[in-house]
Amino acid sequence: MENISREEVKNLIENKGKYTLIDVREKEELSYGMIPTAHNVALHEIEFALDLVAEDFQKKYGFEKPKKEDTIIFYCRTGGRSAMATAFAQEHGYVHAKNYAGSIYDWATIDPNVRRY
Repeated sequence: MENISREEVKNLIENKGKYTLIDVREKEELSYGMIPTAHNVALHEIEFALDLVAEDFQKKYGFEKPKKEDTIIFYCRTGGRSAMATAFAQEHGYVHAKNYAGSIYDWATIDPNVRRY
């Protein structure tokens, strides 16, 4: 599994790189803050979500479904759930799926809008 560092994520955001950032935490956890540009698809929905056709995915989640060749970065609170999402995505042909192992716990050290919990 390919991990991505905080600096790499930060650079993608700042330079408007081509990626999709997915927060796999539960809705009630989002009040602690999200990484800028992220979209939420809870871990328990990942399998269902990635099986949807693009139009249905867009309607349900409010953003464009990543293509199998796109860079997708998953994160959660401390990296465990995002590792599972990354592994699942890779098994289903998303060849550039990456895990931000530091996740929110790490991101909170550089973003005052995000709190550790």
